[in-house]
Amino acid sequence: MGPIDFGDITDLKIRLQLLAEEADRRLVTVFGSGISSEVLPGVPQLTDIFRDHVPKAGLARFDATVADAPDPGVRYQSAAAVLTRQAGEHTVMRAIRTAVLQACPDVPEKDVAEVARDEERCREHARTGNWLIPRGYQRFAQFFASLSGRVRGPIITTNFDPLIEIALGQAGVPAVPIPIPTDTTPTMQQLQEAIAQPVLHIHGYWTGSATSNAPTRITSDRPGLDDLLRRLLTNSVVLVVGYSGWLDGFMRSLRSQVLNNKADLLEAEVLWAAYETDAAAVTSGVIGDFVEAPGFTLYLGVDGHELFTDKPERHEAETDKTSSPFGYSRVPRILVDSASYQPGAFAEGSQPVWADAAPGCWPVLSSTVSLEQKVVECLRVGGGGGAVAIGPLGEGKSLALRQVAHALAGSRPEWNVLWREPGAPVLTKAWLNDVRAAGKTLICVDEADLIMDDMVSTKDVWAAEGSGIAFLLASHDRLWWQGAGSTLRPWIDDVLFHGITDGDARNIALTWQGLGLLPGRSPEVETVAERLTTSAGVMAAESNTLFGAVLDVRYGADLGARVEDLVRKLHEIKLTDSVDLGDIFGGICVMQHALDKDGNRGKGASRSVIAAMAGLDPAFADGKILQTLGREAAVTFAGNRVYCRHPSIAATVVDYLHQEGSAEKVYELVGQAGGMRLVRKAATLEGYRDAYLLSRSLSAPESVWAARGAVKGTGQQVLESRVSLLRALRLEGEQRTGAFARGLAPRLKTYDDYHGAVRAFLVEFSISLRDEGEPQTSAGLAALALDDRVGYSLVEDRAGYALVSLAKSAAALYAQTGDVATKEAPALCAILLERVRGKENATKYLSRHRPPAHHELRQLSTGKLCGRLATTFDKAAAQAIRETKVDLEMHGVLSFDTLRRLADHSRWSASW
Repeated sequence: MGPIDFGDITDLKIRLQLLAEEADRRLVTVFGSGISSEVLPGVPQLTDIFRDHVPKAGLARFDATVADAPDPGVRYQSAAAVLTRQAGEHTVMRAIRTAVLQACPDVPEKDVAEVARDEERCREHARTGNWLIPRGYQRFAQFFASLSGRVRGPIITTNFDPLIEIALGQAGVPAVPIPIPTDTTPTMQQLQEAIAQPVLHIHGYWTGSATSNAPTRITSDRPGLDDLLRRLLTNSVVLVVGYSGWLDGFMRSLRSQVLNNKADLLEAEVLWAAYETDAAAVTSGVIGDFVEAPGFTLYLGVDGHELFTDKPERHEAETDKTSSPFGYSRVPRILVDSASYQPGAFAEGSQPVWADAAPGCWPVLSSTVSLEQKVVECLRVGGGGGAVAIGPLGEGKSLALRQVAHALAGSRPEWNVLWREPGAPVLTKAWLNDVRAAGKTLICVDEADLIMDDMVSTKDVWAAEGSGIAFLLASHDRLWWQGAGSTLRPWIDDVLFHGITDGDARNIALTWQGLGLLPGRSPEVETVAERLTTSAGVMAAESNTLFGAVLDVRYGADLGARVEDLVRKLHEIKLTDSVDLGDIFGGICVMQHALDKDGNRGKGASRSVIAAMAGLDPAFADGKILQTLGREAAVTFAGNRVYCRHPSIAATVVDYLHQEGSAEKVYELVGQAGGMRLVRKAATLEGYRDAYLLSRSLSAPESVWAARGAVKGTGQQVLESRVSLLRALRLEGEQRTGAFARGLAPRLKTYDDYHGAVRAFLVEFSISLRDEGEPQTSAGLAALALDDRVGYSLVEDRAGYALVSLAKSAAALYAQTGDVATKEAPALCAILLERVRGKENATKYLSRHRPPAHHELRQLSTGKLCGRLATTFDKAAAQAIRETKVDLEMHGVLSFDTLRRLADHSRWSASW
């Protein structure tokens, strides 16, 4: 490779300037010891400090061990290891504090040893003392403070000192150290709960209790750090400065994420700033493995102290402002023109950007005017409430939020207007008080369901007239009202976004005309406006009207062709050897079309399911997958769920999947993804069960495809997924499912969920055999599904399923054999079903078997009904076990005591 293959400090400055201007990706900065060494002891000096703390009896061994080390870095690690063994971890930490205090002029040389012994005094000096701050950190802090809150990501360092935090604080960015000396790493949720800028000290912190200095610890694999780094890298630009890149735990973790195309999938970019100018020397070590990896760029000859000398330009209206709080950006009073802005993207359904909110770009809808009026009234009285735009997907809420936020930032200069960025910390009383101390503050939040509970818990701070805090929010109406929306209603006015007025339609058409986006060859503005109004009116009974009307008017019958082109394009983007982005988009559409057409039930594809479709960790969803789908397919979000912009798109995609022959693969991938998340013990809130049980909401053959995928995803561990497949195959009716069930029967107890799923299996097996003309065995299996000793305790719904199957099997058995003993069994089952599940269920499923109101069987107690049923089918149950080889044991006669209690309890509850 020649010099042209690598950048230099000028190239890197330009790259960082562009990152700051575009503000579309998060910057994660990694600092090694290179910058701190300007004011702190270097590696040789720190080795000497370790020697000063070695017990006299151990000096000879210390010197001999360190002398054999091949280079200063290894000598330093060996020194730390010997000191740890001879004097303990606390002595190593005292030595580190001794070194760090060299940068604190407040501590005279003669007092350093004494202060180093007192962790609390060290913390106090970090909070209030004077420190020597390296030029690189000072300049970085100024650069960092000037960035949009959307760009400011976590900072990672291998250093122990507090100098980064102090530099950031001096620049107006409060920072908090997070020591990670071992593999006990913080979760992303914990990082998001930090109310100050997190600085991750991955080798430990100077006032902590442990470090990663010893060679075995510093170079060991750290799977927890792997996972954390994977999430931090997602859709991020990682800048590495002052770091030699030797193979410590951090480099191992970074290498595992960047290589093997993982950086590409995460949409991660790594900018490595090397101090050396010799490319061969830099790439001869571990860094050489990265050079040709996707997303990795090497810059040579970069002095970390000189890198941040050029601050990103900020508009003059913002120069008098302090830095925005961690996780938030200040809404600009004047939007700077962007050369890359394409207004047509929003018209095609993409999420709005700030340029879309510029005055005159897109019309201000009548609902938006109402939203602004509500917020202005709150600001007029000094805060204490606000307004929320609520409505279904695709009604213009996100654009309205940006339009109002930008307008108020310009018209209300006495208010600080803050925009919540992804990953912002939770709202706490302390955070709100800190924000208010900087001036009256309007907090703007899209996806307001993320902060509703925090708003309730902190209302003592903000929910009073004149509090100095106000909110401008947007939320899917379902998420708002299912959450704390009703609780917040006394203070937060809701403004409905659903449909458009005649004036809105005309303004949209006029804007399209000005941008050259009118549909057709030469349509009149009034004609387009009328079509928009008519289409929206037709869709008013449905959930989504605005974007639905836009689709109808702009594309009409051509929507299918456009969708086909999109899916073909997405198929070209490979994620793995067997899965492409078209498959993932198809899975999103399949779940929306089957479970949640209008995006108002919270059953769309979740992020974890989307990643699992490609066999990836959930962290990968927010990388290449959703970033690309956001750009190309304009997918949208409601909480953790991902949707098409309109149900008509989802339906068209599903039709096309069948047409192109990939439907079976996609349905199977969705079921498989749900099954994978199940066996990995994912939290239910991840939303995997909707994908895992998708087959139950489908008809054949799609139900069979999805169920087969769930079985693949669960491997050999789960019976429930096989019960779903058994059911789907039975309903499809194209093969004898009894054979499939017989194959499962002998090994039921090998499945992890045997106790929870065995009753459902017995009922499905029973139905299959009845359909195949084996009513006696079918009746025996249904009776076993009611027995007290099978699986977990019988519950009402399981009892209902089993009683229905038993009644129908008994009727079939009587019709086949004429056995008088089984003649009354269907009526017994019908009475019990009525007592367990109510008359409505009994009428729905067993109406032909229900005896009249005054029939003698109805006079029997529940205990006698259960006793007759058990006596009637005891032999059939034993025979079914022998014949099917089902892995159950009978201990005497059938026992229906739990069934009796359920029936008696339900009767008592109904009469009460």
